[in-house]
Amino acid sequence: MKGKVYLVGAGPGHPELITLAAKHAIERADVILYDGLVNPQILEFASPNAILRCVGKRGHGGTWKQSEIDDLMVEYAIEHPHVVRLKGGDTSVFARTSEELERLNAEGISYEIIPGLTVALATSAFTGIPITHRDWSSSVALITGQTQPSDGYTDSEEPMDWNSIGKFPGTLVLYMAVSSAVHWSQRLMDAGKSPSTPVALVRRCSWPDQHVLRCELASVSDTLAAHPEFRAPAIAIIGEVVQATSETCWFTSQPLFGQSVVITSPRGQATKLASLFAAQGAHCIHAPAIEIVPPIDWDSVDRSIDHLRETDWIVFSSTHGVRNYFHRLLELGGDARWLGNCRIATVGQSTAQSLQEFSLCCDLIPNSGTGADALLADLLPEAAGKRIVLVGTPDGSNRLEEQLSKVAASVHCIHAYRQLPIDRWPESLASTIHEARSPWIVATSPNIAKHAFRLLGDSAADSRWLSISASVTETLKDLGATTIVESQLADYPSLVHALISLNPER
Repeated sequence: MKGKVYLVGAGPGHPELITLAAKHAIERADVILYDGLVNPQILEFASPNAILRCVGKRGHGGTWKQSEIDDLMVEYAIEHPHVVRLKGGDTSVFARTSEELERLNAEGISYEIIPGLTVALATSAFTGIPITHRDWSSSVALITGQTQPSDGYTDSEEPMDWNSIGKFPGTLVLYMAVSSAVHWSQRLMDAGKSPSTPVALVRRCSWPDQHVLRCELASVSDTLAAHPEFRAPAIAIIGEVVQATSETCWFTSQPLFGQSVVITSPRGQATKLASLFAAQGAHCIHAPAIEIVPPIDWDSVDRSIDHLRETDWIVFSSTHGVRNYFHRLLELGGDARWLGNCRIATVGQSTAQSLQEFSLCCDLIPNSGTGADALLADLLPEAAGKRIVLVGTPDGSNRLEEQLSKVAASVHCIHAYRQLPIDRWPESLASTIHEARSPWIVATSPNIAKHAFRLLGDSAADSRWLSISASVTETLKDLGATTIVESQLADYPSLVHALISLNPER
């Protein structure tokens, strides 16, 4: 049996602007053939086992002809049940979907179309420029700024009636507007459009490096020449509505708009942290430096769980320890009652908050700071003659064990998880980090800092680092980092606030 092809619109760029149907299709896809304009963060919804192939065209010299994309789509549909053809924007707006459907129908391959948000409709929300206005425009025309090539390399004949377009009474929105700006601006003026007509050029709408240029129709070419960094993808909005731009735009006025942060924490942990940065307008790049995996065996954890009623204190040094330990307890048929009179201590607020997932509260969180030293200051007076279990990883520090052993009746260290270093980042990820504008590298543990530093290579020492604690800062300094901003408290909200505080004017 042949598979099914899902033609999916990925929206203008912001990963949260895709539809639920698009997200579900991406999650179950065996193969994803995606355009070059698709935000890489959207691909993170895909299964780790999915085949990802970029089939984007870059201008007229693109590496993929349309016929080659069609061939590949059919080839994968014959071999796999679910194939996603992922397109930037909407599937029906200058996306060549009709050509792909003709090929699928000819091959007898079933398909489904999942629309996306096209950039023209996203512009108003992300730039404050309305494309309709009760006083100036009650109609909109979507136009391509350049004709589609017949097979990915050369332009076809000019099909557009610029005389009619120039007389259109509403707003004009030109897609693919940069490389052909000299042509279309002159053709519109030749057709009678006033040279003083307001124009807004919008590059990468909804992306963290969104850029807007405003000018008059007569000066479009000169404006682009004065801004060589303003490159495709971009659209042009032409009409009186450009004058109605809001004084402030929520998107570009966010505290961290224009800032890029590289989250080096493991996947699950990174998702929560990235959501906090993204909520403040930051561009988040997920680049895990380590992977969290179960222990080689559960023997020591199981023995600890069997003796919980005989334990006075159980101490957690990370959220991973909390989750792995209590998931194991539940797997063994236990629940909170197995804790008996055992009390719980953590090294900081984030670890304490993870206990809430299991309906548990922390008995002791350091009052002054975070980390092993801060915890010891409060726990040592409580530890005399007590039976203590430390839950961590074989890669962690042994400072807690050394100090508590001096006063406690017993101290047992158990390993509820392991941290495996990532050998190297994929070339595409390394390139994304390199192309980001002076990104902040976020380190949430000494071990993560060490491996992130290694993965960054020659650029590590000169990179800008965001550290969650004094121990992470010390590790980074020992490695040679020179620019380090440390969070006031060792939790995620404080880490985000540390970056916001560097730009108080926003």
